[in-house]
Amino acid sequence: MKRVLAFLVFLFVLPNALAEGYDLPLDSLSEWTGKKAISVVSNVPDLDKDTEFLALLGRLSVRGFDVNFGRSGFSDEGLVLEVLEVNDKIAISIKSADSQKYLLSTFVDQAQQATSVTDFSTSPQRILPLPAGFNPERVEALPGSARADSRLIFLSNATLALGSLKGGNIQVIDKLQSDIKNSKAIYLSIGQSDSDPNPEIAVVWGQDRDISGKGQYTKIYSQLFEVSGEELREETEKTENVAIRFINNQLHVQRYELLAGDIGKLMVASVKGSGIGAGEESSSLSDREIFSVFPIDDATRISVAESYLELQSPGGKPFPRLELGRVSLPRVAMPLKEREIVTTPDYAYSVNEQYLSIPRKVMAEEGEVITFLRKRRGAFAGLTSASGSDVMVSASWDRSSPGAGFSITPIREINSFVIDFSYVITGDESILVVLANEESDSQGASHIYIYSVPSG
Repeated sequence: MKRVLAFLVFLFVLPNALAEGYDLPLDSLSEWTGKKAISVVSNVPDLDKDTEFLALLGRLSVRGFDVNFGRSGFSDEGLVLEVLEVNDKIAISIKSADSQKYLLSTFVDQAQQATSVTDFSTSPQRILPLPAGFNPERVEALPGSARADSRLIFLSNATLALGSLKGGNIQVIDKLQSDIKNSKAIYLSIGQSDSDPNPEIAVVWGQDRDISGKGQYTKIYSQLFEVSGEELREETEKTENVAIRFINNQLHVQRYELLAGDIGKLMVASVKGSGIGAGEESSSLSDREIFSVFPIDDATRISVAESYLELQSPGGKPFPRLELGRVSLPRVAMPLKEREIVTTPDYAYSVNEQYLSIPRKVMAEEGEVITFLRKRRGAFAGLTSASGSDVMVSASWDRSSPGAGFSITPIREINSFVIDFSYVITGDESILVVLANEESDSQGASHIYIYSVPSG
């Protein structure tokens, strides 16, 4: 108990000690069902005098873990926190004592350990307002062209919009209204499934429905659109109970009949006339969820969950995870087969459905992914205001040794809640377009953040 109290002193008396180096997201520890003990293994000199690291141990103690740091003996149960110097970096991992399960793995640059992530980029930031009443949930850039402006596709809960980015302004050129009552945006992707030159847009909307006395479920609708000049056009009719997405420029489909609790295999889509159907099974991806998988090559893929991503090899065990912080929206509801009764000293209630979160976007390329960390915290019941910043990051790994984990390079700190992002090509310039909102539930004002991307 004395050790825990000492850690709590560091946690609350030294709030600024939680610098970027050891301010690690610990959400994944909630998955651990074994012994709540952590042994520290390190080759870093004077780690016991590092207040930032001691603050991390304080956070672990608050979560109920018995931390073995500096005491004799080593448990073969529970977890191991490794803090190891590797060249000019510190490798940090939390894993089971038998090394069969990794809950966290990352690198920290010692020279930049206490440096704000805004120092990683000198590119200017532009914040562009969106048209009044326009609150998109998703954004995608159309493929580059010879146009003087850049074209963006926005998906909101009720509309699909074609926008133009030119001269520091965003204008809506055309938009189509959803005819689904109380629809909500689920997913947006762009690709090409036919031979004509017009870019195609795969849209997934949802509609939350009540089950009489038995909770809720989300009805899924998918539709394919195309951009023709200055117009958005419907290419197919709406298809119910299936989700669609372009994966590596190929349209995929998955049965999503949530009322029946049925999520099917991931298939290559077949577009015939005005309908979307399933073609052949997507061999290495058939067992994956359509929104969570991002293939790198034939041998590796990124799998994204609510609070982390991990590098995977089909048929092999997952490599270490990268913790991202929890992002729970949008989400869809699916009825439980057997409702759960929760009791408290004062009352009891039933839980009738489970919620499945749609993972955040990851832009995956060979040896690197771009995504964002949820480090901003929302306001609490009118007592505190939102604090912290979300961070756009690039995560890379050594292809010859993927088990070593990810090396993180912050791109930009953003003082809003990141919702989505995309790359835009304007002439010879590449820019990162980040869609953000003032509120964590996307109910506040939306803004577009623009950053130039250095070449090379």
